[in-house]
Amino acid sequence: MKKIILGFMLLMTSLTFTQDGYTGYWMMPEGKFIIHIQKAENNEYVGHVAWLKDLYYPVGDKMEGIEQYDRNNPDKTLRIESRKVMGLPVVGELFEKNGKLQDGWIYDSWNGKLYHGSAKLLDENTLKLRGSFDKWGILGLSQKAKRVVNLEKYGIQTDEKK
Repeated sequence: MKKIILGFMLLMTSLTFTQDGYTGYWMMPEGKFIIHIQKAENNEYVGHVAWLKDLYYPVGDKMEGIEQYDRNNPDKTLRIESRKVMGLPVVGELFEKNGKLQDGWIYDSWNGKLYHGSAKLLDENTLKLRGSFDKWGILGLSQKAKRVVNLEKYGIQTDEKK
């Protein structure tokens, strides 16, 4: 009986990992921000900034003390203080194909650049995000994000806990 229960638990864990492993909260390298990736009804994966280590521009910055906003956007009409980095869409149009997310975009608000985006789960708690200059992913940069489990530590409240 124990083997059956253990087998069922392993099966459920496996199904959860393969079906919905991309969704959740992900800490980007250096702990500067967390993105929340969700799956939309059309099966598109989208993500936005859910937490910032430094919500306000730091001491010494020309905008010291002001809440960070999309100040480097190439579209000058979007460089407004009301377009905050917190909540800003940074991942979109990603669709699952051949075991990874492809054909989307990744936006870097720190430099105002939009990249061709892809993502792949390395394990259930590690997501490799790739932003590329070309749509084939040859020229670009990859970063490994770690799943955030303890949301309370960062003051993040989910819909279930509000």
